[in-house]
Amino acid sequence: MGADSYQAIVIGAGPGGLATAAMLTRRKVDAVIVEQAECVGASWRSRYDNLHLNTVRWLSHLPGMRIARKYGRWPSRDGFVQYLEDYWRHFKVPVQFGTRVDRLERRNSHWLLRTSNGALNADRVVIASGHQRVPYLPDWPGRETFSGELIHSASYRNPAPYSGRDVLVVGTGDSGSGIALDLARNGAARVRTGPNIVIGDRFGIPAQLLGIISQPLPGWLVDFLGLFTQRISVGNLSKYGIPSPKDGPYTRAMRDYIGPIVDFGFVRAVKHGHIEVVPAVEGFDGAAVILAGGGAVRPDAVIAATGFRPGLEPLVGHLGVLSAAGRPRVHGPQTHDNAPGLYFVGYKAEISGNIHQMSIQARKIAGAIASALTSKEAPS
Repeated sequence: MGADSYQAIVIGAGPGGLATAAMLTRRKVDAVIVEQAECVGASWRSRYDNLHLNTVRWLSHLPGMRIARKYGRWPSRDGFVQYLEDYWRHFKVPVQFGTRVDRLERRNSHWLLRTSNGALNADRVVIASGHQRVPYLPDWPGRETFSGELIHSASYRNPAPYSGRDVLVVGTGDSGSGIALDLARNGAARVRTGPNIVIGDRFGIPAQLLGIISQPLPGWLVDFLGLFTQRISVGNLSKYGIPSPKDGPYTRAMRDYIGPIVDFGFVRAVKHGHIEVVPAVEGFDGAAVILAGGGAVRPDAVIAATGFRPGLEPLVGHLGVLSAAGRPRVHGPQTHDNAPGLYFVGYKAEISGNIHQMSIQARKIAGAIASALTSKEAPS
């Protein structure tokens, strides 16, 4: 095909994009990754310094190349970034860096990609730009009046600037608990949370493995088992300000796209008073943060671990392939009737680990694309 045309274009050089492009390359599909940053794994590089995967190493590798044991049982941010670099070099996947894709349009039997460096054409397109692409900050009443520091967790790097300061971390997921724990080791932290909590591993069995095993089970049973396991492993935390969750991990993941907190010391820090749990944030009033129930705190800084949005609307919103929440209606090898040949990897909520699921989806997408291209080229 021409210099600006490919059999397949993958948007995004994160884990999902690298895995899909690698599997396409293995199947001799003419594919390229288009990445707006100047490196692979750009979003992972921007995470906070002490981040570790909440999924165990041997269940977090991409297809075709395992994560080396030297990166430990729970790979660090830097270790995982290095793994992505090694993976990219191993498969020699071509990447067009510094290229932002602004919009996809269907033209006859192919896709036209309008990018910051001109137009590209492809028979098939895989979107892997990440489900945590655009930071989401709630429009709390009085937010603009807050006299302290207010940042989204995407801007948090390390606890050094907050040492000795009163910090409120807002969030019910892994980022919120992880950042709170990071801060608690260097100063006071108040945390608002009402999470599903699971221990990272118990008796040597990682919680992620249990999530994988439970996938074939009906959602209500997964919720029941999750809540039951939490009561056994974590106990009743209501006296510490964390009420028992009403919804199980399956419901939270599917409905709210919030996975269970994999505990690596958060619960212990709460029980020892290093982290104080406060009610939900309802608004701001000058130096005060107004809490549910009418209380208030006056922190020096607020870190909002309030999640992200995929931000796919400018790219494909006009195609009718997104839900009201802005998430793809199809996943993996599935394609939408409105957009034949368009695939999404890494956007499906799973309790078995996002990277693990991206690896499965990458193989299936590559197989679907290779088969479709073969059928297209076969003589009638």
